[in-house]
Amino acid sequence: MKYLVILVLFFLTLSCTAKRDVFVPVLLDYELYYPDEARRQGIEGTVHVRVLVNRSGKAEDVAIAKSSGSPLLDSAGVRTAKTFEFSPAVMDEKAMKSWVMVPIEFTFQEINYEEWLTEVEITRRRIEKTYDKDAIEELYELYKQMIFSPWEAQDLEFNYYVKEVVVKRAAAVWKGYWSAYPARVLLFVDIINRYPDSFTALKARADLGDFLQTEQITMRHTLDPATSDTLINRIKEAIDY
Repeated sequence: MKYLVILVLFFLTLSCTAKRDVFVPVLLDYELYYPDEARRQGIEGTVHVRVLVNRSGKAEDVAIAKSSGSPLLDSAGVRTAKTFEFSPAVMDEKAMKSWVMVPIEFTFQEINYEEWLTEVEITRRRIEKTYDKDAIEELYELYKQMIFSPWEAQDLEFNYYVKEVVVKRAAAVWKGYWSAYPARVLLFVDIINRYPDSFTALKARADLGDFLQTEQITMRHTLDPATSDTLINRIKEAIDY
């Protein structure tokens, strides 16, 4: 089983004439973005961006140098690049502006179910201890790794792990159907049921609405009408949809 991640590789170039005491920017921090719609469609690609790093190490300007071929990935690449924080370029002990060329690769990586389950448990303990809002968001991101995993109709291994992490109310939605269809939608339901007053639950509810638009079509093509209608109705009842 695989899930979608971003791998970022850096090839740095200065925009000035080289001198002896020159230090190129070094990436210190960044935030990765991967559009859910791109993950849903299984889109891969690499977008090359040019980033103007200012004297404070911030991304002052971003431009696409070479498109990935996907507007979704190009937009995500620019959004990601705008979060880059560098140590600035230095020439003769003075910080200076410089351009860096950054290829951002959106690709598939294997997901290790046991490691995923461990991360979920650790994150959930953080939430239980302090009701950490950031941790709730991190948990949702972990869930989305599983939700947007490419899957085959006959590959239901990850249903075991979904069943392990969701609350009883969410698990009850799939009662009798764990061997029939991937239960990834229950991870939306779990966030909504488990943390109903959180901003993340609001996001999950909106995301679930979008997700169900296409998921219902897939379910009806994969399952018999009675089964698909039952599951869809149970999902809506579980979140008072």
